[in-house]
Amino acid sequence: MQIKKITENVWQINTGIGTTSNIYLIKKPELALVDLGNRVNIDLTIKALDLLKYKPEDIKKIIFTHLHYDHIGEPSKFKNAKFYASKDEIISFKFSPKKTTLKNWEEINKIQLIVLKDKIDNLKVIQTPGHTRGSICLFDEKERILFSGDTLFQGGGIGRTDLPTSMPKKMKESLLKLANIEYDHLCPGH
Repeated sequence: MQIKKITENVWQINTGIGTTSNIYLIKKPELALVDLGNRVNIDLTIKALDLLKYKPEDIKKIIFTHLHYDHIGEPSKFKNAKFYASKDEIISFKFSPKKTTLKNWEEINKIQLIVLKDKIDNLKVIQTPGHTRGSICLFDEKERILFSGDTLFQGGGIGRTDLPTSMPKKMKESLLKLANIEYDHLCPGH
């Protein structure tokens, strides 16, 4: 497991076991997580939060960059959180849960997903279809942090576009959107 400080307000958590994704803890304006990793690693996620002096019930918001199983974790552990995803990702899930999540779709069925608007707290929501129909990135303009999910990785790599809800023809357009953003910290899904 690895915990890395990005800024005073943002921490990266990676359980480092199996198919997992980065989880980002945002401390202000209220405790939020960007993605939840893989549910098989939930105990390590909770341990990481504990090391940062938080409990799952302290988390108020969870924002999903998309709904693949390695990002949705085990949301039922976060009893006081509200859960957010893009409108297109929620539509994809309602139409075809298994194709949207790839597996463990039951986890998302247990919670209410709220449609993301153009902004949530200090984060600008950027629609970036490609990896999935409803993929999003989040940009903190003040701290100049881009949470890129599985759209853009360190070193310029990009997320797969050969999955059931991928939109390969939209990926280039999404990457061009991100190319126009001036960020100091790239916080990718993997």
